[in-house]
Amino acid sequence: MSINRSLYFTVFILSLLFFPSCETDIDVIAPKRDVTVIYGLLEADKTRHYIKINRAFVGEDSASVLASEPGINEYNTKELSAVIVELGSDAKTPTGAVWTLNETYSYNKEGGAFFNDSNKVYYFDAQLDATKFYRIECTVNVDGEDEKKVTATTDIIGLAAASGGIEQVRLLSPALSGNASSTNGGDNRDNDEVVLVNGVDYASQFKVSWSNVTGGVLYTSYFRIYYREYDVSTGLQTGYDSVTLNIGSRTFDTDEQVNFPGVNTEDYFATIGRRVDDLEPANISGTQRIVSDTVQFFLEVASEELATYIEVNQPISGVVQERPTYTNVNNGIGIFASRVVSNTKRSSILSDGRILDANTLEELLYSEIVNSGDYTKSKSFTRPGRCVIDPETGPDCQ
Repeated sequence: MSINRSLYFTVFILSLLFFPSCETDIDVIAPKRDVTVIYGLLEADKTRHYIKINRAFVGEDSASVLASEPGINEYNTKELSAVIVELGSDAKTPTGAVWTLNETYSYNKEGGAFFNDSNKVYYFDAQLDATKFYRIECTVNVDGEDEKKVTATTDIIGLAAASGGIEQVRLLSPALSGNASSTNGGDNRDNDEVVLVNGVDYASQFKVSWSNVTGGVLYTSYFRIYYREYDVSTGLQTGYDSVTLNIGSRTFDTDEQVNFPGVNTEDYFATIGRRVDDLEPANISGTQRIVSDTVQFFLEVASEELATYIEVNQPISGVVQERPTYTNVNNGIGIFASRVVSNTKRSSILSDGRILDANTLEELLYSEIVNSGDYTKSKSFTRPGRCVIDPETGPDCQ
């Protein structure tokens, strides 16, 4: 290195030493900017529709601390006004029907890191038309920022019914016992319906079929088995619970019925074995556990927009961990779409539930039909009474 170059380098280092120090503190919190978040799923077979509208928040505390502060991610009445506008089949021309979104509070949110005592939601009451489109229009006016419009538009899935709403979604298989065309379960509710166990083994091809939903893309089906617990000495009910058993989630593009492929039902008994606590015999524990022989089937159907949103937000399992962002909300984030949720009824008077056949119920109670199975024997389920048909009120089941 030459003498001159060394000199220049030395002078440079000295100048750094004696140069007035710069500010080293870095502000990691970006300037506050309001972001509107919308989550709304409209259903044509409902008359009251709920929509969640929040604001994204940022602060010096952690997200879990901020989220636990009531109201921090909610707009007040002066900051937000919102309406639902009905559009024609072209998704552009207003029909003249407009509904104001009203505020209410939900108090049944599950506990967790983002739990609050109450959560603000918005609702409107209307019978939606499956041949129309619907647009949410939010006017947001936050202090210190320019007023903004946040909008999103969705179609309504389902076949429009002449009486309003959409045609009923029906469980085709397992079918109702008795008269196939009956709407109250047929003449004989003791006939076989839900067969999860054949003569000696678990059923290997348990199939479920539903009528299709016009415009539906993603179909998810499951069913629930319910049970109650009673105090033996008093006869009073002490508990009530259920087990959800998954049938499957698939994409269908058909105008005919949607068929979920047959599955091996051993997984269902194994799931019950894992999720239901063991129970000693009633004469020891003082508790009697009665399982209902009537199960409830569910179907959830998502529109194309919602199906895409669900797919994008699936848990990442591959090597690439970056998640793409998907929203159909203009000037905000979130999802505004349509869905259908249908189920076979479950109540004290059952109109279209499905009954476990004798072998299935026997295995559920005693685990003695299938030699290799012992999943539910320790649950101490007892047998309920069968459904009895009342000409005036329909089938009455335990």
